Amino acid sequence: MLDNRKIGNQIAALRRQRGYTQEQLAEQLDISPQAISKWENGHTLPETAQLPALAKLLHSSIDAILTPVDVVVGDVISLGGFQWRVLEIKGGQALVLSERVLEERAIHHVNKLMTWENCDMRKYLNGEFYDKFSPQEQKKIVLTTVTDRPNPWYGNPCGNDTQDKIFLLSYDEVVRYFGDSGHLKNCIGVDHGYDLKHGDAISDDYNSVRIALNLNGFPAWWWLRSPGGMRGHATNGSTDGVIWMCGDGVHRKDGGVRPAMWITL
Repeated sequence: MLDNRKIGNQIAALRRQRGYTQEQLAEQLDISPQAISKWENGHTLPETAQLPALAKLLHSSIDAILTPVDVVVGDVISLGGFQWRVLEIKGGQALVLSERVLEERAIHHVNKLMTWENCDMRKYLNGEFYDKFSPQEQKKIVLTTVTDRPNPWYGNPCGNDTQDKIFLLSYDEVVRYFGDSGHLKNCIGVDHGYDLKHGDAISDDYNSVRIALNLNGFPAWWWLRSPGGMRGHATNGSTDGVIWMCGDGVHRKDGGVRPAMWITL
C-alpha cells in the first residue's frame, strides 16, 4: 500500500535538492502549484501519466518516488562514529556526505600535476579511513565507479575513472546536490585576481548551504576531487561557501576532508 505522507516528503526533498520551487516544478509539469502542494502534504498522489516526467525532472526513478525508504534525502544518519547527510537515494542505496569536515589533510604530499586517480587522499580514504568502519559497516559501503571531467573553466585534466569505496565530491556533484545557479556551466565567476577572463570562483545564491563546519563547530574549507586551474591545484569549497574553480595547492595540509560514499540502506 502506498504511503501518501512518505511519498509527499520524498517529492518535497527531491524538489528542494534540484533547486525547484513548487511553482517552478508545476510549470515544468504543466499543472498548478496547488497540485504540487497537495502531493507534498500527502493529500493526493501524482497521476500515473505524470510520474515519468516527474521522475525525470527530479533525477530520480518512479520506484524511488512511490516506495521511499524511511531514510529520505536530507536526513542525517550515523555510521562509523560520524554523521552523514543523505544527498541521493537510488535503488536501495544512498549517497552520503560527512555532515562535517572530519580532519585536515593534504590531497597529495607534493605540489605537482596529479589527479584523483593517483593522489594520496584516494589511497588514504580507501585504506586507513575505510578501516575505521566495523566489518558490518564496511559491508554497507558500495564499491563505486568515480568519474570526473577536465576543469571546464581551465581545461586541466581529471585522469581516468576509478573504483572506490570512499571518495571526495567533484565540482559537478556539489552543484548537483547543493543547488545549480548555472554559473559552473556558463563559466560565470567572481574575480579575485587569478583569472581576469571569467573569474576564479563560483559565488551564488547557494553559498550558505555549501558552508561546512569542522568537528569543533567552526567553518572550514574542504577539498573536492576535481582538478583546479593550474598545475598541482585541486578545487575546493571555502569557509563562506564559494567554490574555488582555480583551486589550491594539493600539498596544503590545512585542507578539510569531507568524504562521500554510496551505502546500502
